[in-house]
Amino acid sequence: MSFGKNKDHKLLATSDRILEHISDLDIFQYYLGGLPRKAISSPLREDTNPSFSLFHSEQHGKIFFKDFATGESGDCFLFVMRLFSLKTKIETFNKIASDFGLDQFETDSSSNTISKRIFVTKSNRSKRIKTTKVRISVRVREWKKRDKDYWQLKYGLNKSQLEYCKILPISHYFINGFCSEAMPLTYAFVEEKDGVQTFKIYQPFADKEDKWINNNDYSTWELWTQMPKTGETLIITSSRKDAAVIKSLFASSVITSCSLQSEGVHAKESVVEELKGRFKNIFVLYDNDFNSDVNRGRVAGKKLCNETGFTQIEMPDGCEAKDPSDFIEMYGGDELKTLILGLIKTN
Repeated sequence: MSFGKNKDHKLLATSDRILEHISDLDIFQYYLGGLPRKAISSPLREDTNPSFSLFHSEQHGKIFFKDFATGESGDCFLFVMRLFSLKTKIETFNKIASDFGLDQFETDSSSNTISKRIFVTKSNRSKRIKTTKVRISVRVREWKKRDKDYWQLKYGLNKSQLEYCKILPISHYFINGFCSEAMPLTYAFVEEKDGVQTFKIYQPFADKEDKWINNNDYSTWELWTQMPKTGETLIITSSRKDAAVIKSLFASSVITSCSLQSEGVHAKESVVEELKGRFKNIFVLYDNDFNSDVNRGRVAGKKLCNETGFTQIEMPDGCEAKDPSDFIEMYGGDELKTLILGLIKTN
């Protein structure tokens, strides 16, 4: 009995199968209109300040994009998904396979309906992507009265304390050699790990997309080099600013502070064990996002504590301050010092 002729079977497109035929460089080059030699304005959002680059990720062994303003990073498939606002990986794989004429894969005929744009000018095109880390450098300027008004009046941090925490005022910053003039209140948070200096650029009054520019990797801890070898209490916060505020209130041997790159970063097990060997008590003080539908700081803090055995503390709900920086601006340093001592005493 015959049920008709067999049709040729086509494979479903996946990332691994696609990369057997084309490279991640091919994909970036096709959708960007070239490989950028210097940073370009981000294709993923409205961006007048070039902050988007490609780099070779040693950790993943492939080419990644990085938006230094938003911190978003990912491979060629995430880039295509974000560029065309696709909802699933399957849609992304289908579009790439269709656009590159990979007809050995099963694709949706509607996946090739969006035209591509040119984001890289001819003068900025490169033939390859360097395997070295994306470079950020800065031009430091003199401290001004406006800096004092921002840091000391709001957060109680003076020039000496800021410089100790490697927070410096800058006039310009450079991404892979491309120079941008900084806003009047712009600062470089400087960190050094394994002999390599990295920067997080902070522009407090910029739009959300331009507020942070960062080339730290996720394993870099903020203010790690400013911690004592051993001490009584360590408080891990959401940001360097919060950590600096706490450090300004106490002797380092009594209470010190540091932060990960963000609340969503996992701490390496080896680092956790080192910290437990150096400090008698370790607390996690992430943001209390009381005004949000989901209290992400509380959730992230709980997760970190569950993973490490650290103790979670947070700003009280009724104080209307989500973090130490907000609290000291609203109530002053003495009140914050009293609050922190109370939080760690009751836990």
